[in-house]
Amino acid sequence: MKSTLFIFTLSLFLSFSASAQKVAVVLSGGGSKGTAHIGVLKALEENHIPIDYIAGTSIGAIIGGLYASGWTIEQMEQLVISDDFNRLASGVVDEKYVYYFKKPEADASWASFRFNIDSIWEFNVPTNLVSSSQMDFMFMDIFSQSNALCKGNFDSLFVPFRCVGSNITQSRADVFRSGNLVQSVRASMTYPLYFKPIIINGNMYMDGGMYNNFPADIALNDFDPDIIIGVKVVSGNTTPDPDNLMSQLESIFMAETDYSLPCNSSVLIEPILPATNIIDFSKASLFIDLGYKAAMEKIPEIRMFVTDSVSPEEVQLRRNAFNVRKSPLIFNDVQVEGLEKNQKDYVVSYYNRKDSLKDKELVKRSYYQLMADDKIRSMYPLSVFNDSTGYYSLNLNVKKESNFVLRFGGVVSSNPMNEAFAEIEYLYLNKRALTLTANTYIGRFYSSGKVAGRLDFPGKHHYALFGRIIYNQWDFFKTSTRFFEDKNPSYLIENDYHWDLGMIIPARNKGKISFGATALIFNDEYFQNNYFSRTDLPDRTYFRALSPFIQWERNTLNKKQFANSGTLLNIKAAYVEGNENTQPGSTSIISEIYEAKHRFFYATFIYENYFKRVGRFKFGWYNDIYWSNEDFFGNYTASMLFTHGFNPVPEMRALFMPQFRAHAYAGSGLKTIFQFRENFDFRVEGYIFQPYQEIKSGPSGIYPEYGPELSQRYYIASSSLVFHSPLGPVLFSLSYYDQYDDPWLFSFYLGYMLFNQKAIN
Repeated sequence: MKSTLFIFTLSLFLSFSASAQKVAVVLSGGGSKGTAHIGVLKALEENHIPIDYIAGTSIGAIIGGLYASGWTIEQMEQLVISDDFNRLASGVVDEKYVYYFKKPEADASWASFRFNIDSIWEFNVPTNLVSSSQMDFMFMDIFSQSNALCKGNFDSLFVPFRCVGSNITQSRADVFRSGNLVQSVRASMTYPLYFKPIIINGNMYMDGGMYNNFPADIALNDFDPDIIIGVKVVSGNTTPDPDNLMSQLESIFMAETDYSLPCNSSVLIEPILPATNIIDFSKASLFIDLGYKAAMEKIPEIRMFVTDSVSPEEVQLRRNAFNVRKSPLIFNDVQVEGLEKNQKDYVVSYYNRKDSLKDKELVKRSYYQLMADDKIRSMYPLSVFNDSTGYYSLNLNVKKESNFVLRFGGVVSSNPMNEAFAEIEYLYLNKRALTLTANTYIGRFYSSGKVAGRLDFPGKHHYALFGRIIYNQWDFFKTSTRFFEDKNPSYLIENDYHWDLGMIIPARNKGKISFGATALIFNDEYFQNNYFSRTDLPDRTYFRALSPFIQWERNTLNKKQFANSGTLLNIKAAYVEGNENTQPGSTSIISEIYEAKHRFFYATFIYENYFKRVGRFKFGWYNDIYWSNEDFFGNYTASMLFTHGFNPVPEMRALFMPQFRAHAYAGSGLKTIFQFRENFDFRVEGYIFQPYQEIKSGPSGIYPEYGPELSQRYYIASSSLVFHSPLGPVLFSLSYYDQYDDPWLFSFYLGYMLFNQKAIN
């Protein structure tokens, strides 16, 4: 009887000892290579290896936090291979959340500096290479429910969890055992200078790998496990690449880490992973497979220490029991920190639309609309759960942009198109948002000045009022390659003064509708031919008019010039009524002043689309259709200067090409882009221009007349190497322009061939 009791007691003890065996998994940092952690976790679950605790740093904190939050292996895998996750790493906003209504008008700026009037010499330099706004919202979305459920205690998650953040304020590593799960994971993976640091309880945090990239010691001290399974996805500190900024940052900021495991009952898994950029998640599927393979090879060794087993079905039952207790992420309140009262009202007004808080998608859209606002420098979203209501409060910590912005830029060109650009902008935020702008372009070919204002009214129906005064001058004489032998006149100067008033309303998230009126004065100077001296006086044409207009724009292009993805759709209709006064110069064969009244409608349709990608090749097309019932001006040259032109290649805007101008035409072309790298393209483009009726000079060479319908067409071809530098595009191009005086044109330029708005067209 006693022996039976002894055997029963011993069996019970051994059973208890076996069930008490605990396994901790430690996941290292390593950027995009850390997606291999998912493959390791998959192999452990499939082989019935229990995961009782989990700890990680950086990407290891993300994967570990997801597992501890009750995510399945399949859910984690789908997340990291998704376009959303790739955009998170690159800082690119999903196209469906682009808010074009708030996008500033494109200009030739290279760089901008922000300051306040009371700290004019303290320019605000960005502390991060990419925007963290998308990542911040995603982390709030995926971790908020688990954070509410564990009530700030990370031991109460699906499995107990730890992660490491680098406390920059106090120069130390901090272990996150409790607090806000969303903020803790965000702190642990905030790669220095790449993502914006996060403030928690007054301390600034960056990537935990700066102090501890492999928190095996923390897992041992906090959890006291029987077995530690470590996963190392980095190869140690490597020699930094002088052409790779991320490798240089990694060498500077990431500490030397001891990847040995601190107990005898342990196994280290080291997947063999190809070299990659730490933020490039395009190989996530491959890394997951390699992590799985490496873990499967280690299963026999793990089984030397781990005698317990738990089936995937048991794990899923526990996971379901945890997840079913989560409260749905539904908001019923918005709280704003960091702003004055009226400024808070401005932010809250974005959420005043019906059910905008109940619907998480509407919350997200409003968040991105605010992030697109140039009055907002940064915004951090955080959810706070209310036990009594079962809802969450959306807390937005907002930092206002500086009041003044200085921008500089221009174009440096091998052709006489060089120009400098400077702009100052004043930003004022209250219940309404005011933007005042003044800029100037100075160059041989193009000079301009603009003063403009925009007043934004947020709320249920967003809209803005705008006004601007612009002066433009184009001196085509300065861009002519030959001055006295051209078939077309070389001395052509366009002076354009106009005043615009109008309203802008958003057209969903990707578009905007503008309508208003323009008062304009054109003052053009020109010679009818190239036989003139310095003492001769040019012909002059004055045109004063009023032009009401309406315009719809839809734009998701990824760059303001030389885009390689996205679409542009621009439709405009306008009516013009004004008076012409043409005064002959000293070389004109016309001796009398010509006066006439002009009334006409015009409509434009421009569509650009990069629609196909095959490997490194991208394909796109460009379409431009123009129609007007405009009549002729007093002579051929004046008529051509007032006629709309087809300019699919940016440098064409600096050249006077009458064969590509008409009162009605259709132009179309294809673009083939080969990407050597993300910022380095080789582009080949071809276009056809079909005027409905070509405008020709009559028998006298002075007066215009129409040619036969559809009788002529012209061609354009262009090839270029484009490097998208931090300042702007650097371009080498060779172009062919049909029937131009010098049809082959080689160009080099750095910067943007962009101008202030014209009065018409």
